Amino acid sequence: MKRTTAVWLVASLLILAPAGGALAGDTDIGCGPGTQIWDGNSGLAPKVLGATTNGTFGLQTFGITFGTIGCNSGGTVTADARLRHFAAGNLDQLAEDMARGDGDALETFAHLMGIPEQDRPVFYGFAKQHFAEIFAGDEVTERDMIAALQGLLADEDTLAVYVGG
Repeated sequence: MKRTTAVWLVASLLILAPAGGALAGDTDIGCGPGTQIWDGNSGLAPKVLGATTNGTFGLQTFGITFGTIGCNSGGTVTADARLRHFAAGNLDQLAEDMARGDGDALETFAHLMGIPEQDRPVFYGFAKQHFAEIFAGDEVTERDMIAALQGLLADEDTLAVYVGG
């Protein structure tokens, strides 16, 4: 009985959901009913619950395929998304590496930013020098960190070319 109720709930969400991808999916958990249900909430629990809901019964795949439930079937996977995803999963290690000006997480991050090996020592030194501005508080998110870093890089002659655009 409970499974039948869940199936009807999912079916009604799919039918009643706006078509055409009018809503942008959450960049961490993507599009789907979980994103719509937990819209406006923050923190780990709503993100996990939203991602779980989006992944249940192939709902996110359905939404992307048919452009429903807040999904856009014409989207593009971008390097920026990979950069944000990596930063989100490695934020503490990135902070440590940037504070030192060296480390595996920082090297991978530089690679994802498209910084060639010859410019990486300059980038590492820059990150170390500007660490307090890049991580300007205890609650810095990957978005905050990337925005601060790119803002600072935009004013740096050698590294400005690597600011995402």
